[in-house]
Amino acid sequence: MKYSFYLSLFVSLSVASSSSGAIWSSGHGDIGIGFENGQLEPHFHFHGEEEHDDDHGDDHDDDHDDDHDDDHGDDDHDHEHGEEEHAVIDGAEPTQEEYGIDELTLRVLGPTQPGVGGAQVYLLAQDEGLADELGSPWVGISVEEIDQGIFAGDLVTLSLVSVSGPGVFSLWNTDAFGGDSVLISSALGSDAPNQLDLALEPGHYHYNMGFSEPGAYDVTLRAEGTFRDIKGFASEEFTVSFDVVPEPSSLFLLALGAVATLRRRRRA
Repeated sequence: MKYSFYLSLFVSLSVASSSSGAIWSSGHGDIGIGFENGQLEPHFHFHGEEEHDDDHGDDHDDDHDDDHDDDHGDDDHDHEHGEEEHAVIDGAEPTQEEYGIDELTLRVLGPTQPGVGGAQVYLLAQDEGLADELGSPWVGISVEEIDQGIFAGDLVTLSLVSVSGPGVFSLWNTDAFGGDSVLISSALGSDAPNQLDLALEPGHYHYNMGFSEPGAYDVTLRAEGTFRDIKGFASEEFTVSFDVVPEPSSLFLLALGAVATLRRRRRA
């Protein structure tokens, strides 16, 4: 009985989130970067159905510049939505349009998927269909709230500052022909640029995000833009939290290992 109790307790603790904040478990939303009172403002943004269709429907796709397809993902293909793509936060639809960047943790579910070079990773997918299949959030990166003309080149640059977690975090783009371009990686010796330029038009992008090991990750990024008409720049660091959960079979094996260890200690 005691070992059954330990097994149940271990599995419960393993499944529970190790990160703080409400859990964004599925559906579409954005890591948004706004600009207000002279400062960049990172946050999470969730569209209502009508707003979503108006802002990101066929008109937006028609205006999408082909030059951005290579660098910023296949938005024409990926950015089509229906009712089923509403985000789920703590088991329900979002109660507000925006959340603070420290208010939510993104849940990433196993099993692992093929990543760059065939490496197996826990995946937040660039492709909407795969994200739905995995039951994980479909995460966009958005700068569309920022008015054009503020920053030189109408660009905001996003760069990696640090990653805290049990494994490697990476972000890459898969183009329409299946080619992968690694843009950010915390792997030692990686030649990834670890930054990407986000054009204010079209302003909304999707990438693959991969994690090599299960566990809690804090990914710290820097958003930066150089002012067009005055000297200086705006810069803001922010941290996005992820909770990477392995498939149930892995949890069960871990739990069995823990029970076996308890038995050995008891006999000793």
